[in-house]
Amino acid sequence: MKEERSKSLTKAELNLMNILWDKGKATVNELVEALPEPKPAYTTVLTVMQVLTKKQVLTFEKQGKANVYIPLLSREEYLNNFMDETRDSLFKGSVKSFLSFFAKHEKISKQELEEILKEMNE
Repeated sequence: MKEERSKSLTKAELNLMNILWDKGKATVNELVEALPEPKPAYTTVLTVMQVLTKKQVLTFEKQGKANVYIPLLSREEYLNNFMDETRDSLFKGSVKSFLSFFAKHEKISKQELEEILKEMNE
């Protein structure tokens, strides 16, 4: 994967990417419609989509006068990259420290941990 595509997304970029991942593809108008109130301006969404295109996270196809945006990066690929970067930068690459943080922070019960371990072993 290209390094450009592994960059973290801003909150606004991630909000739009979540819509695209759910829909598969969308125009700017469709994205604006899918956003909650208060809806951003069409030009604001267009600008974010142009940034995401430059980051090589999505591409677009012309459909009449509109661009239809299509993710180049799946939600799982982004999540894998994000979690790897988080583990490496905040937990010095330690999976044990990374998982311990979440287990403590989320107050995971012993039973939940056992269920997680069971799932991991399957």
